[in-house]
Amino acid sequence: MKTSMARSLIKAWTRQGDLVVDPFCGCGSVALEAAANGRRVVAGDWNSYGALLTRAKLFPPISLRAAERRLAKVWKLSRERIAEQDLRAVPPWVRRFFNPQTLRSALAFRDASVETDEYFLLACLLGILHHQRPGFLSYPSSHLVPYVRDAKFPRRLFPKMYDERDVLTRLEAKVRRTFRRLPKPYPERRRVLQIDARQFPSIHNIRAVITSPPYMNELDYVRDNRLRLWFLERRLPMGIELVGRDRDAAFTSLLRAACLRLAPGIQSGGYFILVVGDATRGGGPTGRTAILTKDLFDSETALDAFRLDGIYRDTIPDIRRSRRECRGTKAETVLVFRKV
Repeated sequence: MKTSMARSLIKAWTRQGDLVVDPFCGCGSVALEAAANGRRVVAGDWNSYGALLTRAKLFPPISLRAAERRLAKVWKLSRERIAEQDLRAVPPWVRRFFNPQTLRSALAFRDASVETDEYFLLACLLGILHHQRPGFLSYPSSHLVPYVRDAKFPRRLFPKMYDERDVLTRLEAKVRRTFRRLPKPYPERRRVLQIDARQFPSIHNIRAVITSPPYMNELDYVRDNRLRLWFLERRLPMGIELVGRDRDAAFTSLLRAACLRLAPGIQSGGYFILVVGDATRGGGPTGRTAILTKDLFDSETALDAFRLDGIYRDTIPDIRRSRRECRGTKAETVLVFRKV
C-alpha cells in the first residue's frame, strides 16, 4: 500500500491516541503512518521479512549518531563471527548472487544482528542485499524479484561488478539514507508480531483495522523475496498460498478467519477498512476480491454489526507495478465497514 493512501485512511477514519491494527502489515506502511500520526499500533504478518521491516520502522534508533554507534558495535561482533561462515552450507542458488568474500561478510553481520536483536540494522542489510547499483552487495541483479543479470552484464565486459563489495561502507551509507526523514516520537504502544493473521491475538478497544490482505496469489511473497527471506532465516519459509482449484474460496477463508479474530475488539463506531486489489492472473474476471469481501460481510453472522460505509477505487499507475509489461494488479478497492 502506498504511504499516501495509508496516511489518508488513518487521518480520515481515526484520531490521535486511537488504536489501529493491521494483521497483514507487509512492509509496514499503515503501521508507520499510524505511529507517525500519533496513533497506537499493533501490526503483524506471517512473512518474517514483512515483520522485520515493520519492526525496524516502528523502533528506529533515536538519532543518526545512535544508529552509527549501534552499527559499529554490531560490526565489531560480526568480525568475530566471520570465521564461522562455511559457504559450503549455503545453497548454490544463494552463492550465485555474491562474491564469496562479500557473502561471508554479509552473513557474519546477519548473525551478529540476530544475536543482538538489531532489527533496524538487519533491515538495512536486507535493503542493500541485491541490485545492480554500486551501493548494493550482490552481483548485478534485479532489485525486485531476484535474479542475476549476467546476460545483460557479462563478467568479461563488467568485471568490477563481480568484485568483492565492502559491506561496512555500504551499510554506513544505507543507515545515513534512512535518516534523511527523521523519525518522530512515536506513541508508547507499538507492537509488531510475526504471526499468521488467522491466529492474531485478541485485542480490545480497536478504533480501526486498516489492512490489505493478499491479492488472490497475484504475488508470490516467498518467491519475490526469496533471497532476503533466506538471509533472514537461513531457509525459505512456507507461505500463505491462495492456489488450487478455487482461489475465491481460499481468499474468502483467509479473510474470514482474520476478520472474525478482530471483529469483537472493534469499538462501536469503529471500522474495518480493507484495501483489496483486482486479481488479473489466470484468465479469470477482475475485481473479484472486492466482491468477495463485500459478500463475506453481508453473509457472515459474526459480522452483522458492520455496515458498508463507503467504497473507493484507486487506479494503480504502471510505475508502481513490478511485473514486466505492466502486468498484475491494476486497481485497488477500499471498502470501509463501520460497526454500529
